Amino acid sequence: MYKFLILAVMLSYSIISFSQSNDRAVILETVQKFFDSIEFRDKQLLESILVPNSLNISARELDDGEAQINVMSYDEVVSALTRPGRNAKERSWDETVLIQGNIAVVWTPYDFHVDGVFSHCGIDSFQLIKQDGQWLISNSSWTLETENCPASPLGPID
Repeated sequence: MYKFLILAVMLSYSIISFSQSNDRAVILETVQKFFDSIEFRDKQLLESILVPNSLNISARELDDGEAQINVMSYDEVVSALTRPGRNAKERSWDETVLIQGNIAVVWTPYDFHVDGVFSHCGIDSFQLIKQDGQWLISNSSWTLETENCPASPLGPID
């Protein structure tokens, strides 16, 4: 009887661990699609991974220590991130992913380059929901930092 109970608990734990591991990979794929949509200016890709009416907030530290907060609507962020006329590339690393049921959070350092030149760094924070089996970004927030940016462990951009 005890062996059966122990086996059942171990099996349940294995299933939960596998499910969260699989969800983690899919969540990070969704975040990578966010970055890809910026790089390739792919409005359709970006819209496919955002919850309609999602909220997007950036925080830039000003010289006086105050923060400039920019709140963008869904339409504004889609337009801004996929606009023509610039070659942008965003990269992240050391992602922290928290998952509970059908919600998740990704917290990750990033760097951002425009036309092959470093622009800024910061922290990206993505909130995701699982809807109809797909992980979608319901909110994105990020800092914009131009000073004291650590060197990316990813090396120079390609």
